[in-house]
Amino acid sequence: MTASDLLWLVGFATAVAAVLAGVLLVRVGRGWSRRPVILTASVPLPLFGALLCVALFVSALLSPPERCGVDACGMAMMFATFGLAYAAGAFLLGAAAAARIVYSLRRR
Repeated sequence: MTASDLLWLVGFATAVAAVLAGVLLVRVGRGWSRRPVILTASVPLPLFGALLCVALFVSALLSPPERCGVDACGMAMMFATFGLAYAAGAFLLGAAAAARIVYSLRRR
């Protein structure tokens, strides 16, 4: 599995969740404009992933050298950094999917 395959896999789950949240927010929040609906719909899953990556990064950063071994902490920090990049990409894909569904539902 390549990096782009993983981004599409993570992005697909985020896009599905953003579309479902967008439909719900359009139906429930009638007074909301499009931008808050799109941003609110596309944030939850990437934010959860980003918070996990930040927690992993801080945990690896604050762990003592005896616990890290050869380079386990460095690998964990690099994984967390790539995870943050995947979360940003998933947010963009989710925002695009939410924008498409919100604009199509608001035209009706």
